[in-house]
Amino acid sequence: MSNGPDSGPVPNSRELIVEQELQQLKEAADAAFNAGDYAEAETQYQEILKLTPDSVAAHYAIGTIALQEKSLKKAVEHLANAAELEPDGVDIAFNLATALYMGGNRMGALVQLERAAKHCQDDPVFCSRIAEMSIRLGEADAALTIMSRLSRLTPDHQVIVANAHGLLGNWREATGILSHLNDSVPDNPVIIDKLAVAAGHLGDFKTSVSMFEHYLRLITPTAKDYLRFADLLLLAHDTKRCDQALDLAIEKGADGPEAYVIKARTARLNGDYDAVHAALEKALERQANHGQAWSIRAELADEANLPSLVEQLQQQLDQEEQVAQLNHHHQALLNYAMADMQDRLGDYAGATKALRRANKIQNVAMAMTNVSYNAEATTAQFDEIIANYPSQVFEQADAAIPTEGPQITPIFIVGMVRSGTTLVERILGQNPHVHNAGEQDGMDMVASHYHRQVKNNRAARPEDADAELWGQLRQLYLEKLPEISKPIFTDKLPHNFRQVGLILKLFPEARIIQMHRAQLDVCMSVYSHAFSFGHNYATHWPDMKHFHGEAERIMAHWSGLNSSRVLDINYEDLVREPEDYARKIVEFCGFDWNDSYLDFHQAVNQSFTFSEMQVRKPIADKRIDRWQQYAEHIPEITAD
Repeated sequence: MSNGPDSGPVPNSRELIVEQELQQLKEAADAAFNAGDYAEAETQYQEILKLTPDSVAAHYAIGTIALQEKSLKKAVEHLANAAELEPDGVDIAFNLATALYMGGNRMGALVQLERAAKHCQDDPVFCSRIAEMSIRLGEADAALTIMSRLSRLTPDHQVIVANAHGLLGNWREATGILSHLNDSVPDNPVIIDKLAVAAGHLGDFKTSVSMFEHYLRLITPTAKDYLRFADLLLLAHDTKRCDQALDLAIEKGADGPEAYVIKARTARLNGDYDAVHAALEKALERQANHGQAWSIRAELADEANLPSLVEQLQQQLDQEEQVAQLNHHHQALLNYAMADMQDRLGDYAGATKALRRANKIQNVAMAMTNVSYNAEATTAQFDEIIANYPSQVFEQADAAIPTEGPQITPIFIVGMVRSGTTLVERILGQNPHVHNAGEQDGMDMVASHYHRQVKNNRAARPEDADAELWGQLRQLYLEKLPEISKPIFTDKLPHNFRQVGLILKLFPEARIIQMHRAQLDVCMSVYSHAFSFGHNYATHWPDMKHFHGEAERIMAHWSGLNSSRVLDINYEDLVREPEDYARKIVEFCGFDWNDSYLDFHQAVNQSFTFSEMQVRKPIADKRIDRWQQYAEHIPEITAD
C-alpha cells in the first residue's frame, strides 16, 4: 500500500536501525545513571554522541557526571555544548554555572546563573537553588529578587532569604525572619542553628549561646557541634565554658587541629602563654600547614626562635600541592605569618614576597564573593553621611539621657584600623571605673538599620528627627552590648568614624576620640595583616590610600563641628610623648590623672585584635615610618 502525498518521508532501514540503537543506548545509559554506575553511564552516553553529536541529553548527562566527579574541564565542555544546543534549559544553565564556579570562573558562573533565572520563572525548586548559589557568589540582592517571585515561602525558602540578608549585613532582618520562623516552626534544629549564628553576628551572645544550647538539646551532638559551640563561647569571652565544650568535643573524637587552635586562642585570651604554645604544638602535629596555628605561633614567637620557625614554615610553603588544597584563608595566613617573622628578622625582601602572595590570595577570594573595593561607591557613601549630618543637625534636640535605671557612659575610640585605637583603650582601661568592651559592632548595625528606615520612608532624616527617635536608636545600641560591669565603657570599633554624627545625637554624654596616623604607616600595617572582607580595601595599595583619605575627610568633618565631645589624637604624638598625650586623653574623658595610666602593658586583657602583643609592651615609637623599610621592594607605596 502506497503512502499518500502528505504522509511525509519514510525512514529507510539504516535510519530505523540507528534509531533503535539510540533508544537502546539511552535506556542502558539512563539505567546505569539511575543505579549510580556513572562510568557505565558515561560509556553509553559517549556512544550516543558518536551516532548523534548534537544530543543535548548526552552532553548534559556526561557534563553532570563529570561535575559530580569534579572533572571540571570536562563538565564545562559538555554542559556548554548542551547550553548552546538548548539555550533555555534551566537545569543545563544551573549545572554549567556550578561547574564554572567550582573552577574559579565567577563571572562565567554569574552569566549562566542569570540565564537559568531568566527561564525558571517561578519554579520553587530552581528559584531556591539559584538563590542559594547566588548567595555563594556574593549576589545577595539577586537571591532576594528571585525568591520574591514565589507567592508562598516555605520555611526552607525563608531560611534562604535570611541567609541573603545576612550576606548583606542585615543581621537584624535575618534575625527577625529566623525568630518568626522559630515561633511558627518550633524546635527545628536548622532554624535554631541559623538563629544562633545570626544573633552572634549582632553581638547578642546571650541569645546566641542560648539558641545554640537549645540546638544541642534537639540533636545528638557530634564533635563538630561541640567545636562550633566552643568557638561561639570563645567569641563571647566565656573561656571557662569554652574549655568545657572543647573537652566534650575531644571526648566525641575531635582530634584535629581546630580543637587545639581553639584551646590556644582560649589560653591566649587568658594570658596563659605556656598553654598557648602547648596547644599550638598539638595543632601542628595534626596539620603541619594549618594557617591559623602558624599565625598565632608567628605572633607569639620569641626573637631567638624566629630563624628556625621561618625555616620550618618555608618547608611547608614549599609543598605547593598540599598548600593548594587549603582554603584561601589558611593559604593567606601562612604567608602573612611568614611575612611577619621575616619582617622581624629584617628580611624585607622576603617579607615582601610573602605579603604579595598573601594579598593576591585575598584579592582572588574577594573577587569570587563579589566584595572587591569600589572607590567611587565609598566616596559616594561618605558624601551622603556628611550631607546627612551638617552642623544644623547638632543644633537640634539629642536623645534624652535616662534619669532612672543603671547609668553607663560610653567612650568611642575611632579611626582607621592600625591607628592606635587599641592602645588608647588599654590606657583608659587602667581606670577602675572603665570597662574595656573592645570592638562592638552595635553602632554600625544601628546606623544600617536607621539608613534602611529612612530609605523606606519609615523614619525621619537626621535634620527632621526628634529626641524620641534618637532615644529609640540609642536603646537599640545599648540592647546589643555585652554585659557592662562598670559605669563607663569603651567601644573601639575603628570604622565607627563613619558614625560619629549619629553617636553625637544618641549619646550627648559620650566622648569620642578620633585617632589619626600617617597614611603610609597605616597602609603598610594593614597590608601586613589578614583582615576580613569587611576591610576590602586592605589588599591593594591604591585602595588603601583612597580609603585612608576618605576616613580622614569624614573625621575632619566631625572635627569641623567644633564639638567639645570630640578629641583628635595623632598616633605619632602619643607614642613619642606618651605622658603628655595620655594625660590629654584621660582629662578629656573627665578623669584625674595618675601615672598608672601608662602601666597598661602589665595588665592581662582579653583582646582579639592584631594589636594584642604590641599593647602588652610599653609605648615605643619604633613602628613610625615603618613603610620606609619596604619602599624599595614595594614601589606602590610611594606611587601617586
